Amino acid sequence: MILTRIVLSSVSYEYCNLLLMKCTLMSQRQFVKRAIISLLLLFTLSNVYAGDKWELKKDEDGIKVYTANTPGSNLKAIRAEFITKGTPAKLAAILLNVNSQKDWVYSTKSAAIVKRISENEIIYYSEKSMPWPVSNRDVVMDLKISQDKVSGYMTVNISSVNNLVAVKKNIVRVPSSNATWKVTPINNSTMKIEYEGQADPGGSIPAWITNMFISKGALETFRKLKVILEKQ
Repeated sequence: MILTRIVLSSVSYEYCNLLLMKCTLMSQRQFVKRAIISLLLLFTLSNVYAGDKWELKKDEDGIKVYTANTPGSNLKAIRAEFITKGTPAKLAAILLNVNSQKDWVYSTKSAAIVKRISENEIIYYSEKSMPWPVSNRDVVMDLKISQDKVSGYMTVNISSVNNLVAVKKNIVRVPSSNATWKVTPINNSTMKIEYEGQADPGGSIPAWITNMFISKGALETFRKLKVILEKQ
């Protein structure tokens, strides 16, 4: 009993709620899995430096998803790579159309442009839906696209700039999120996409739980993106 009280006192009220609600909502494992996938992934839309080697976690539908430890953080970085039909220009159009994120980015409730800096750079706001009783998360991101005119090689750098939008009541602001996309044309209708990212989802769910489930959300996101790219 003493040990149980010590453990519970070391985590936040929000995380304790996750455990206490397992009987009425769903099993503990199912609930935590759903919450963590919603939390982490897909705020990570610059470069992420992985201190250790990437470890393959998922390999489905031509999409490989890896995780790796990162220096100075308990949260793992995520990496995905796949070959798909489409062009860098098509991907850029999808990324700049942030309102469509709810159709393919995992658990996105809404997304909207805050400021258009140039043709290839925007600042946008995104809110993620979370399973009750966990609070929704939001983030403000700077997205910048660069492309080599000769080779067609494209990079997309995305990083959080949260001071541009006021924190909203009952929504937890993601303190940091960053990612890089590297897009290499293979021919006129096929390209290779490489993605690396990391985010701190905020709140106080332990990092070891967050790290357990990040690869599933990444796989679902890029699977949907691939379908959209191949339809266009």
